[in-house]
Amino acid sequence: MIQYHPIATQIYNLLIQDEITKQEGEILFDFLNISVKINEKSAVGDLFQEWFTEWMRQKNINFRTKQNTQEFPDFLVDENSNITGLLEIKSFYSSANFDVANFEAYCDSLTKQAYRLDADYLIFSYDIQDYKFKVKKVWLKKIWEITGKSDRYPVRCQAKRNVIYNIRPISWYSEKTKYKPFPSRYNFVTALYDTLMQYYITSKDSDNWLERVKTNYWDHTQGEL
Repeated sequence: MIQYHPIATQIYNLLIQDEITKQEGEILFDFLNISVKINEKSAVGDLFQEWFTEWMRQKNINFRTKQNTQEFPDFLVDENSNITGLLEIKSFYSSANFDVANFEAYCDSLTKQAYRLDADYLIFSYDIQDYKFKVKKVWLKKIWEITGKSDRYPVRCQAKRNVIYNIRPISWYSEKTKYKPFPSRYNFVTALYDTLMQYYITSKDSDNWLERVKTNYWDHTQGEL
């Protein structure tokens, strides 16, 4: 059974209690006494995270953020640890095509911070029509529950001109999706390894990558990958 961090589970349950998928709101930009309603879908992600941060404060949920807000994770919800309680927030309109992580940077990080594999992902799908904003659905997931293979690589990635940029999710929420999510953390990691070995830029230097990740995961968690 998949174990989510207790605080992440609490946050998810509070959102459900607040009936977040039954509410409707609007996004306003107020400047120089001019107030404008926002209907642009691309503007929603960062703005929604700002709202979510304030929502957590009002729910008296203790959290920390990195000094560099671009660093992983978005929130640290475990007061006593920097390696557990890692919470990432993702949102999408229509279909999940957000960046899960930069491929090479993420793979490199797992050799030093393999505990990142246990981070929780709180994901929101939203709609914005006629200036009305709605959250359609919310999920609490692990990274292997939102990723899977593709026709080209063992892990679905964004690639341009044979260069891999980012790990991308599959449509884990759809019964019609061609590829299903990975069944476990280990399956996800071995698929990353297979992708590293298949990818011409990383194949030469990745022979011992999987063993390094296994060792690092044990060192941080005293658990098997």
